[in-house]
Order: sequence, then C-alpha cells, then structure tokens
Amino acid sequence: MIRPRTTGHLADPSNQSEAIEEPSSLEAVSSIGPSLLALVVVVEGQSSAGPAVKAYQAAIRRKGEEAAAGGREAMEAALRFVMDADAAHAQRRERVIDKAWAGLNGWRSEAGQP
Repeated sequence: MIRPRTTGHLADPSNQSEAIEEPSSLEAVSSIGPSLLALVVVVEGQSSAGPAVKAYQAAIRRKGEEAAAGGREAMEAALRFVMDADAAHAQRRERVIDKAWAGLNGWRSEAGQP
C-alpha cells in the first residue's frame, strides 16, 4: 500500500507574522540602477531604429516595471542614478528612459515632465 504524502510538517502560512514590504527607493536603485545604466549606455550610442535597439528598449521598460513596484520615488531614484553617472549625457539618457517608460503606471505623463 502506498502512503499518501502529507504536508503537516510545513509551517502554516497564516501564522507568519512578517509582512511583505515593497522595496524602498534606495533598494530599487541598488538593484536596478547598474543594469539600467548599462542598457541605457548601449541604446544612447546606437541609432534609434533596428531590432537590437528595440530589444534594449524593451529591457529598459522591464527595469522600469521593476522600479515601479517601489513607486514613483523609486523610478525617479533609478533615473537619477543613470543621469548622475555622466552629466554630459544626462539629458540624452533621460530621453531614452522617458521613451521606454512612457505609459508605465506612476511615470511621467509627458516626456521630460515630473
């Protein structure tokens, strides 16, 4: 006879007292900022057309979706991280991110407008 598997030894999830917290803007920047910066650097050096640039823009948008989990403050902090990395390219990098993040919940309604 085969014994049924039991899960009685597992902890009851209703007894867990720890609440799941959203990441702070600092945590979002430390986890998203460096990879977002790398993606933006590649895109800013390319022409605006082509499948490779579109793939990078999609990846930048996914990073924006990750940052959006931390709210608008986390998104702005990630943008500042990318812009502060090189002041000479800050405006171009902001345009790249604005284009990729357009329409994301919590992001700017118009490109360049806080």
